[in-house]
Amino acid sequence: MKKHFFFPLLIGAIELLQPVYAATPSASINLEAGTEYDSNLSVVELDQYSTESDWATLFNARLNTQWKATEELKLKAGYSFVSKTYQDNEEFDLAIQQLFADASYDFSLLTLGASYHYADATLADQDFLQLQQTSLYASHLFNNRIFVRGAANFQDKKFPDNSERNASNNGLAGDMFIFFQQGKTFIAIGISSEEEDAVQDQFSFDGISLRSSINHKFSTWGKTSELQLGWRYQDRDYSAVTPELEARRHDRNNIISIEWEINLTPTIVATSKVERGDYQSNLPAADYSETLASLMLSARF
Repeated sequence: MKKHFFFPLLIGAIELLQPVYAATPSASINLEAGTEYDSNLSVVELDQYSTESDWATLFNARLNTQWKATEELKLKAGYSFVSKTYQDNEEFDLAIQQLFADASYDFSLLTLGASYHYADATLADQDFLQLQQTSLYASHLFNNRIFVRGAANFQDKKFPDNSERNASNNGLAGDMFIFFQQGKTFIAIGISSEEEDAVQDQFSFDGISLRSSINHKFSTWGKTSELQLGWRYQDRDYSAVTPELEARRHDRNNIISIEWEINLTPTIVATSKVERGDYQSNLPAADYSETLASLMLSARF
């Protein structure tokens, strides 16, 4: 596996070039708990699919910190924990811990930055996946209305019990946000491409993803609400013959979602979401439909 040193090198260079800036760091905490219904349990990363449905208990915790070291330099870091515990299908129980660090510098023409993410996931209390991602990105806000961001992403994936799936993944991503009504409404459009090189060629693929959403803030019963309609499309062409098929695998996925968030109090937020996925593949086990429905309560500090 290749290792990527862009992020620490950039941080070191910035620290050498910038004077000390006495801004006070800030932090935020988000705690969430709720329930989710899944009509078709699956572990996509392992091509593990089930025709069974189940309810899960969800718990998420997130700590984010931010420090504006200078007027131009912004540093961020955070930790999150996510768990999903099913009532009847313990083999699909999932827990993920994630750390991230981000540094960005605002030049007059654009903002340049780098980030590093590390995720450690367990499945049914067993080591499942370790993922490292380094990203380099550039962004710019045009006329306080259109925000554009481009990124190059470099991933290393390790599956402790499935080493044949260990892979490096390189990709490019671009996103554009268009704001209306002083930011109450915005449209997001994105595209990304990726090339994954796995230990076993049958798991290597080239992929492209498209995504779009429309978000709108409004008042409901005197409370601030936000509604989001989203769509994602994923297209993957695998590089080598899949033995079960005696042919190359092709996946085409369409996912639509609707999410409603309402601020019950200044710190308590309720979120409901429904997602429908149509997963098409010439691999029969990966050809299915899935509906997810969830209800969450979160406390934000």
